[in-house]
Amino acid sequence: MAERDRICTAGDCAQKRTVEILAPAGSYESFRAALGAGADAVYAGGPRFGARAFADNFTQEELVRAVGEAHLFGKKFYLTVNTLLKDHEIADLYDYLEPLYEAGLDAVIVQDAGVVEYMREVFPGMDLHASTQMTVTGSYGARFLEKQGVTRVVPARELSLGEIRQIREETGLEIECFVHGALCYCYSGQCLLSSMIGGRSGNRGQCAQPCRLPYSVDGKKKYYLSPKDICTLEIIPDLVDAGIDSFKIEGRMKKPEYVAGVTSMYRKYTDLYLEKGRDGFKVLPEDREMLMDLYNRGGFSEGYYKKHNGREMMALDRPSHTGVPALKVRSQKGRELRCTALTDIRPGDVVDITGGKGNYTAGSEVRAGGTLSFLVQKGTRLAPGTVLKRMRNETLIRNLRETCVEKTTQREICGRLVLKMSEPAGFTVWCMSGNQAGAARNAVSYTAKSDGAVQKAQNRPLDEERVRAQIMKTGNTEFCFRELDIHMDEGVFMSVQQINTLRRAALEGLKKAVIADQSRTAAVRKAAPDLPDRGADGEWSPLFSVLAETEEQLQAVRDAVVQAPELFRRVYADLALAEKTERSKEVKKAVQDIRDAGIELFAALPWIFRREEPGDDRGAELLRKVDILGADGVLIRNYEQYQLLEEEGFDKKTDLDHNLYVFNRCGKAFWNRLGVSGFSAPEELNARELGELGIRGAELTVYGYLPVMISAQCIAKTAGRCTHSPGLTFLTDRLGSRFPVKNQCDYCYNVIYNTLPLYLGMQKEEIRRLAPGMLRIQFSIETGEQAGKILDLVTEAFLGGGSPSAPDFEYTQGHFRRGVS
Repeated sequence: MAERDRICTAGDCAQKRTVEILAPAGSYESFRAALGAGADAVYAGGPRFGARAFADNFTQEELVRAVGEAHLFGKKFYLTVNTLLKDHEIADLYDYLEPLYEAGLDAVIVQDAGVVEYMREVFPGMDLHASTQMTVTGSYGARFLEKQGVTRVVPARELSLGEIRQIREETGLEIECFVHGALCYCYSGQCLLSSMIGGRSGNRGQCAQPCRLPYSVDGKKKYYLSPKDICTLEIIPDLVDAGIDSFKIEGRMKKPEYVAGVTSMYRKYTDLYLEKGRDGFKVLPEDREMLMDLYNRGGFSEGYYKKHNGREMMALDRPSHTGVPALKVRSQKGRELRCTALTDIRPGDVVDITGGKGNYTAGSEVRAGGTLSFLVQKGTRLAPGTVLKRMRNETLIRNLRETCVEKTTQREICGRLVLKMSEPAGFTVWCMSGNQAGAARNAVSYTAKSDGAVQKAQNRPLDEERVRAQIMKTGNTEFCFRELDIHMDEGVFMSVQQINTLRRAALEGLKKAVIADQSRTAAVRKAAPDLPDRGADGEWSPLFSVLAETEEQLQAVRDAVVQAPELFRRVYADLALAEKTERSKEVKKAVQDIRDAGIELFAALPWIFRREEPGDDRGAELLRKVDILGADGVLIRNYEQYQLLEEEGFDKKTDLDHNLYVFNRCGKAFWNRLGVSGFSAPEELNARELGELGIRGAELTVYGYLPVMISAQCIAKTAGRCTHSPGLTFLTDRLGSRFPVKNQCDYCYNVIYNTLPLYLGMQKEEIRRLAPGMLRIQFSIETGEQAGKILDLVTEAFLGGGSPSAPDFEYTQGHFRRGVS
């Protein structure tokens, strides 16, 4: 398929694109399909460090080849390194990326702040794209990453058009947004559900998708955590006008035909809007149905672009492909089912028999409105009027394979052939460097010369028509001619073989020149920083920090602190307690008693921070609440909060919570450079890996229900029990385990906690060797009475002599022993 949108002339090339179509590739075949369908860029993972470890992915050699091939066709290639890297893995990054860096890899998509730090030092010429796994929820976070050298941001998929527009207006970053495909229930990068349930971490590219399993709320079983796929064809004008630079299609686990079909639709309708504007923009029903045929989960939603959440965004009844309506049952006699076709049915189409009673594969064509009869499995009974869904459209799949997957992609180029008597023939071919989204562009050319001179014809001289026909025969090469100028003397002659040899030499030379044009010189290897642990060697005596979210918990913490202040270093008060401090004398006194005991008081900031409307004053409101608490510092949980405090000149301590993932020494160097006062150990490293990282002086959580999901959706709302006020709901899985869910109404998000609390009291000696600066006791759903008992239990476990006794409640040790692969 030729690249029809390029117009090459001797001095210039055609229009530049304003919106990039970015397609996924889980295999080399999908990569080729994306190019054939009109993608401007492709993103893919290699054998390591990608968020889709179970896709086919590319070998190292295939990655290098794909970078060159993408450039050959004027496209870009982005590599996913969008996972968290353990400390020993940072050293492997150089060998993994250096060949790709030399080949001209266009960008690396990253999650880990340590990888950002490493890339800045070792691969300074490489564009860095902040993955949606970095949970950028607004312009504050985007500005923060821009200052760290990031060139493009993929914001959280939960953002509205207005929030995206703010990023466009307040930063110089490119913006890449998901426009089609699967949605996660959780803010990407904030999910530990798969990790805690079965040890397969989404932060390590191994998510087992427990969100696609059924759960019960109040005894009603549904797929409460399974969103529908998004389809944004209808709102492409709004997405373009919001300032999005790149339309990203999800689907590295999907087949090449899916990639081709979805890419072609977004190519078609993005071009339509850019050319015709809103007045000429209309999505054809058959094109939307084609996307439904490829994959949908009970229909599509438009995602969060125009709404914050909602039951209608969820695939509550089935978490997988539901197909399109195909047959309507008319009658059943024995095993014979008679149906009316609701759409054209063709040989090879696969129809799902309702109730999981098998499939029917069509053997003949039936037009819409026609009758179709077939046998079903014994015992299957379907009532008249039952609608059966087509799960595979064989004709569609075959057409996509023929037109995009298997068809040779060719780039249109320009050529100038000169045949002068008694001189070597000269054939110059050229195209523009870069790709549609590139900024600076220049012509890349190559001139081939014939071995011998052009001869005078003895019999039949060459004519331009014959020469042109022969030169245009590019066959299965990477190029085809859009323009070909021929300048030839009269009466000249070259053999067909000589013309073919000249053409082949020119095209092969241009191919090498295009690939070389975007290559780089080798990067210099640098070692990861060798950072000493904070704190002194020698005798380790544990000090505790405690996090309280409720008034009752805070009272229990106050009682423990007043009784034994020498055991505690810090208390975290959830920001929601600030207003209670103003209204409640008891809360105000508890806060004052903690401060009078000489204990640091920190404000624990929200898990998610967003400004959803222009002029939103949530930043000022957050700072006001910190002041109300009289906090000595803050516990930061996202990049937004760091940048907000930086811009407001906040001069108190700033510590990082575990969800900002200081996973390696490069991550420590990143935050040390920025002057944060401390960090919490990540929850997915085991004891040995925490030792390699070095957490002396850092904070380690030793008790608490860990958040396994932070979501913009609301379980209570989806289940029809919303009261528009904070509360607690429970999700029950297939095994009877109950996951507590808190709805945080002030900032409109849900926190789903692990079914069991983390408790590391039995690991006292191992923790002593790690020597963290503080041991955190983290309360969330506990009552005040429970909090008091747990404070006694944990402090006694670490300070008492001998081996600690097991608690009288069921608990988990998280990843402290097992870790994640």
